Amino acid sequence: MSDIAKQVNPAKTRKGKKILEDRGPLLLENDKKTMFLKGTNTSQVVNDVMADLFKTRRHQSVMLQKKNPILPFEATDVLEGMMMKQDTSLFVFGSHNKKRPHNLVLGRTYDGKVLDMFEFGIVKHKLLKHFKNPKVPLGAKPCLIFNGDMFEKYDDWGILQNFFSDFFCIAKTSSINLEGLVYIISITGVDPNNIYIRSYEVNMKKSGTHLPYVGLEPIGISLDLNLRRTKLAEPELRRLALKQPKALKIGKTKNIKHDIAGSKFATVHMTKQVMSDIPQAKMKGSKRGKSSDKTTPKKVKKNPEIENMDTS
Repeated sequence: MSDIAKQVNPAKTRKGKKILEDRGPLLLENDKKTMFLKGTNTSQVVNDVMADLFKTRRHQSVMLQKKNPILPFEATDVLEGMMMKQDTSLFVFGSHNKKRPHNLVLGRTYDGKVLDMFEFGIVKHKLLKHFKNPKVPLGAKPCLIFNGDMFEKYDDWGILQNFFSDFFCIAKTSSINLEGLVYIISITGVDPNNIYIRSYEVNMKKSGTHLPYVGLEPIGISLDLNLRRTKLAEPELRRLALKQPKALKIGKTKNIKHDIAGSKFATVHMTKQVMSDIPQAKMKGSKRGKSSDKTTPKKVKKNPEIENMDTS
């Protein structure tokens, strides 16, 4: 919640203050919640697709059953108020009319204001119940794969890629266990107007080598979407949304660098090493006696009787 909203509607109770503190900005934000809502008119196709999308984010979503006379691309005040009340930052809006049949609007907010919106038309779909394969366990973290050069060629598709990363990201993780990688969501940009979304289950089988044989089985969701309209944030608002707190910024340290993934690389400078000064383990075969040099001949004591016999 913004500071202006707190000044206009200040909390009067301890519970209200706690709610405002929980909704306030954090250094490490909580997992994003999604609000599903329907327009005045919806079709069975829209209802089924929204139900399947809700199942993928069940533990982080809110499904509203009442119909709402909302047009997100024309007015966002009512939508923003409902999201503030439900404490959500992502939304899925379904509607159906003659001009835009089987319509689906996906979007996200920042600081209580709509940041990005994408309008899709459902061309083809296959429900979860139509797949006979076992479903992925609830809470499984998906691996997202983006196919096609559309996400790099067009700026709005790059923002769409970032949005899908937010939408399908269930929880942030600091490490990956390959054995627990059982769920893949593939998003393919076919052309500037069409996008395919597929889900697969990863099956690792014996291959006779130390590396397993990896197989993919479709399990849903399966959607063919047509991109109709987009509404992106202004550059100033996007700059504020991408701003990183100073406490989380990695300061520059001498001889230390970080890559895009956050891995740390360091350069170590060492002084010149003198090998003779380094203590080394001595073997028994190399030990010597008291005399350090055995090659020097020993002095022979002279016998005086032998010397006298020689002189005579």
